[in-house]
Amino acid sequence: MTDTTTDAAAQPAPTEADDKLNDYLDNHRPTARPVKENNDPPEQLHQLDFLLGTMVTHFDTGVRMEAVTRPIMGGHYYQMDLQATYPDGSPKLEGKWIIGWSAPNQQFESYYVDSMGTMGVSYSEGWQDGHLEFVGDHVIGEVGVRTRSKDAYTVIDATHFRLDAFVEVEGEWKLYDIQDCHVTPPAAAE
Repeated sequence: MTDTTTDAAAQPAPTEADDKLNDYLDNHRPTARPVKENNDPPEQLHQLDFLLGTMVTHFDTGVRMEAVTRPIMGGHYYQMDLQATYPDGSPKLEGKWIIGWSAPNQQFESYYVDSMGTMGVSYSEGWQDGHLEFVGDHVIGEVGVRTRSKDAYTVIDATHFRLDAFVEVEGEWKLYDIQDCHVTPPAAAE
């Protein structure tokens, strides 16, 4: 049951989200499974299928990164598990990137963390003019600062894409890194 003891005149008009939450709280136990008519994975995630499989990237510094991207939670999210090593094979970092589609916001939301202390959240509205960009706020662990970041993806062919990574410095996007990425799709990786 909804608490209606506050002065109704002082309250803003309920939003659609408020109505949905009130219905949920009034008609369903909060500890019960939510009632959802369609629990299919979002079709929009297929825009990111170019990431699925095993990706290997070599940087001009000699660092090698390998990442495996796969659907998780019944296909509702994609998860990338990555490991980078220095040229001598010693570990540089381990990281995890989880991407999902936010139906209310009509955009991708992603969450990234790694063992160097980099962490953050970024968003994308999807492909526009042949590019996919995720923009958000991240702590850059190697530097120890919080900044806005932008990852711009360009697909070259079915198993090859480029990632240009930027950070915002003094209000301008500065190139942080370029990754030339080659993916072995899941069926070919087995």
